Amino acid sequence: MRIFLATLGTETNTFASFPTGFDDFKRGVWIETGIASAPASPWSVPAQRWLQHAKALDWEVVESLYAFAEPAGPTVQSAYETMRDRILADLAAAGPVDAVLMFLHGAMIATGYDDCEADFVTRMRQQVGPDVRIGLELDLHAHIDQSLLDVTDLIVFYKAYPHIDYGERADDLFVLMQRTLAGEIEPTMALYDCKVMGLFPTTREGPMPGFVADMFAAEGKDGVLSLSLNHGFPWADVPNAGAKMLAVTDGDEAQARRVAAEFGKRFYAVRAEATLPFVPFSEAITKARQKGDKPLLLADVSDQTGGGAPGDTTYMIKALLDAGITNAVYGPLWDPLAVGICFQVGVGATLNLRIGGKFEPHSGPPLDVRAEVLFLKRDAYQDQLTSEKVPMGDVAIIRVDGLEILLNTRRVGVFSPTMFTHHGVTLADKQVIGLKNLYKHRDVFAPLVREQLFVATPGACPPTWLDLEFHRIPRPMWPLDPDPLGLD
Repeated sequence: MRIFLATLGTETNTFASFPTGFDDFKRGVWIETGIASAPASPWSVPAQRWLQHAKALDWEVVESLYAFAEPAGPTVQSAYETMRDRILADLAAAGPVDAVLMFLHGAMIATGYDDCEADFVTRMRQQVGPDVRIGLELDLHAHIDQSLLDVTDLIVFYKAYPHIDYGERADDLFVLMQRTLAGEIEPTMALYDCKVMGLFPTTREGPMPGFVADMFAAEGKDGVLSLSLNHGFPWADVPNAGAKMLAVTDGDEAQARRVAAEFGKRFYAVRAEATLPFVPFSEAITKARQKGDKPLLLADVSDQTGGGAPGDTTYMIKALLDAGITNAVYGPLWDPLAVGICFQVGVGATLNLRIGGKFEPHSGPPLDVRAEVLFLKRDAYQDQLTSEKVPMGDVAIIRVDGLEILLNTRRVGVFSPTMFTHHGVTLADKQVIGLKNLYKHRDVFAPLVREQLFVATPGACPPTWLDLEFHRIPRPMWPLDPDPLGLD
């Protein structure tokens, strides 16, 4: 067999006012020389798994571009078209292939393109014809519709939120593609529109862990090949927004529709209970004043880069300082200019420093502080899972009235406590740990803290859906509308 591999993606927040440019992909993941030698990361692992599986079967592999950018506003049209056309040209130059496997996000939007994935794969299908098999792995925070299913043979989404299963789902997709190419199965896909938007973690208490377990239990039985809940990305005002249930069956489209509807309605029934709860900002700061046997964790959810926010607001830092909370840590605050100044003056220096509030209107006001430089590191990283490293850029740790703040030069979320502990910051002795993050930190920080609050702060991706100005999403849509499916 001969297969073609590529990666192209980002997650687009249509409410963010800064675009995703070509250089954002170059600064993110950009691999032109083959995926095997790339550092293991959430964005490289899927293709690395496919390459390993293919080599073990003695298949021939043709590799193209692997590109991924940190979430932000819509991608610049020329940047998207250049990368898309580069991959399509590589595919044309490769000659005949039996299959294509790609890791895409599912929520990539560019100027002029509401659905980059559907545009990309449609062009690919037109180029390779109907016989070449196309398989995709997508982030569960995607928004898709039938147009993508019409040009794809297999789609597998992550099942876990936080996203810790991208490697396992890559394995699933490869096995299904291998069986398809061998003539053992003939995948048929169907979507069920749940008409729901929101955030539905799969590892916290509530109905989602059981729902995911039931998806796994149904796979491989009675012709069901794969089940995926596409949660949707709530900060995208596009016509195909919202959660959808995907079922893949062996040659039985009616069964795929039936199973997708069954699981989709089950999710709809628990949607409110499954939603991640958020705490008002003022209430969170009041609780932060109270000391306990372990730190209190405050997640600054509205300015987390994983949702497309800039990552440089100072609202929570100022609130902690104003509340007199001096034994705390906060990060990461994206501020390349401030980091550069800290490197100029060196560890041990004390200086007046303006931090944050620089990049776009959602960044809010900057904060002027008297800062002591505690720690500096070039090309810093944090650990993810057991063997993966997530780059953070250059890091500066400053102390302001007892509050330690991690500044860095690369927009990134929090994947593990090593974001701090690799850089001279202790956590056990803190009263408060403040994170610019949404949820991916929750499980790995749980042993270190007494409680975790997800705080509705100001920013580019607020969890107050009713306050967002949606104009293009399909209505009715819960929670904007009480019961879109009429099943309550």
